Amino acid sequence: MRPDALILDEPTNHVDAAAREHIIAAIRRYRGIGVVVSHDVKLIDATCMRCVMFERRHVSSRNMTVVTTLRGGYSEASQQVALRDGADTARADALQREADRLAAVKAQRFAKVQQVESNKQHGERIDRRDHDARNRRQLAKMTGLDRGVTRAYSQLDGRLAAVKRQTEEMSSPAKRYEGTIWMDIKPAHCREIVRLEPGLIRFGETDEDDEPMPPLCHAIQSGNRIRLSPSENGDTATGLMIPAISIGPRDHVAVTGPNGAGKSSLVAAMLAHAVDVPRLTIAQNTTDEDRNDAMNRLFALPAETRAQVLSAYARLDANPDRLLASGRPSPGELRKLLLCLALPAGPQLIVLDEPTNHLDLTSKKALARLLTEYPGALIVVSHDEWFLELAGFGR
Repeated sequence: MRPDALILDEPTNHVDAAAREHIIAAIRRYRGIGVVVSHDVKLIDATCMRCVMFERRHVSSRNMTVVTTLRGGYSEASQQVALRDGADTARADALQREADRLAAVKAQRFAKVQQVESNKQHGERIDRRDHDARNRRQLAKMTGLDRGVTRAYSQLDGRLAAVKRQTEEMSSPAKRYEGTIWMDIKPAHCREIVRLEPGLIRFGETDEDDEPMPPLCHAIQSGNRIRLSPSENGDTATGLMIPAISIGPRDHVAVTGPNGAGKSSLVAAMLAHAVDVPRLTIAQNTTDEDRNDAMNRLFALPAETRAQVLSAYARLDANPDRLLASGRPSPGELRKLLLCLALPAGPQLIVLDEPTNHLDLTSKKALARLLTEYPGALIVVSHDEWFLELAGFGR
């Protein structure tokens, strides 16, 4: 159609690395006006010359969404935001220190005025050679409480009010909840949470006695990555060949590979051979039934436990008040809620399938940070390399 403008809303959702590369190449070839709504850092960095960022900022004593336009892709724009936020934080700290200093000076001056006034009212007799006392008497005349606030005192009040006004008017990053969400979760007391022997994981309804026919997909484990490769020539595979796979009670493992290579089949086999420990599995796609069930579970919790769950939810860059008011979490908010609802049971194994689907970049950062702190066994299936690196899975 050769459009003059091309507007794409999350064009890389649910695609694998190869598809993402094709999408990026197509966008780069396009010569019209392009607008991309995306949380995919690699896509943004590869295709965009400016970023319009929606940020939560603290302005005039309240949090609000501020829209800022910055040059470059996400990495360059985020560096500009970090520099600006650092400068804003330093300025806010300086203004607060100045306000504290002026308030202390004001308190000291007022105390001196009260002392001098008290001495004057009680008929203090001053030696003519006591210059300090004569000066205090003179100050008392200038700042007597019966004559109101003096010009100097008024100037001090004005300076303090100006600093407070500057503090209230400046924009600064909205405060985010920090800290872990994992409460008292302990790793399982066993050598292995999951063990799979080398062999074939069949796809579909193939009979166990049937001889598997090529082509096959293959899995390779290296460090904390299990990488799946497609069948040769891209033909439809009948199964996945795996090496021996062992996951310990503290291991964090990422499963990567193209769509159709058998990631879901591998995860299903892992869960089937996992030891019996408290676990949490969040699928790639959630439903309205999942949402309704999650909200019912939340409201059924004792008040103290519900407060803990909502506190953890806030640490994932989510708004508990909005959740309680609407009762209808978005797909991204639902994934956060499902994770937090599992915390009271102390899961020792967590399996997340494409956990960054429907999450914004700030939420991805929060989730990655918290997953690195998780003390149990973790299996993450993802195409999002940027997120995996943030979560400590390397390359």
